[in-house]
Amino acid sequence: MLRLWRERVLVSLAPAEISWLRLAGGLKRRVQAKRMIGIDPAYGAEPWQGAVAALRAEVEAWRNESVNVTIVLSNHFMRYVVVPASDGVSGVDEAQALVRFHFSKVHGERCRNWDVRLSDARARAPQLACAIDAGLLPALRACFPREARPRLVSVQPYLMSAFNCWRRQFPVSGAWLLLLEAERACLALIAGRHWVTVQNVKGSYDHPDEWANLMDRERWRVNLEQVPETVLVHTPRPAGTALPHDGGWKLLVNNTFWPAGLALPKDWGYAAALTAI
Repeated sequence: MLRLWRERVLVSLAPAEISWLRLAGGLKRRVQAKRMIGIDPAYGAEPWQGAVAALRAEVEAWRNESVNVTIVLSNHFMRYVVVPASDGVSGVDEAQALVRFHFSKVHGERCRNWDVRLSDARARAPQLACAIDAGLLPALRACFPREARPRLVSVQPYLMSAFNCWRRQFPVSGAWLLLLEAERACLALIAGRHWVTVQNVKGSYDHPDEWANLMDRERWRVNLEQVPETVLVHTPRPAGTALPHDGGWKLLVNNTFWPAGLALPKDWGYAAALTAI
């Protein structure tokens, strides 16, 4: 029988853990297999090397499987900047130079050898740029030789994957997107369909009051007459306490599509991988 839907494996890569799900089915997807693997964050010279080594071991079990693999990279591995609109930029090389310039203002010479990408170099509006260590993407590709199975089809920053997951729910006036991981929070503001700001910070953000404190700080850094109050929150560890009502924030937590085969709350740890569904 002809298989109309190629099975997919969605992988979330973080310094202390990787998780993956294998999905089958078309419109009504179901989880065929899943796994979470703990990692020693101190493994290797770079924070991502332990995760890649663990992924390589997992991929060996899929060598005879005809599946497409999508990887979502933790914000621990990512750097972001918002690049202002510039009418004077033409061509990929000039766009790359502009992106590196804006990263250098924040990170100095460290960014010189980073792999940088711009969301849309052709747009005449502020754009989101991201950067990773130059060795990370080649290391991931080496886990998936072209002549072998399975096939790596996409590597996505967590922020972009989550944005695409939520984008239909963004109000026209804009909203904040808050992504929470262990010892990491990424807070981005999209207003009028344009990227305004993004902060990717270390720290503990397990409690909603800590979310509100972060958002209050960022609200005063934004140069807008009307700052959106809607906050779309994506977290693998939803707090048991009530969401904060002070500050005028309207928080909407996790809108991930949960396919058959997952059970909450024990499977919340797959939230990041599922943004790529």
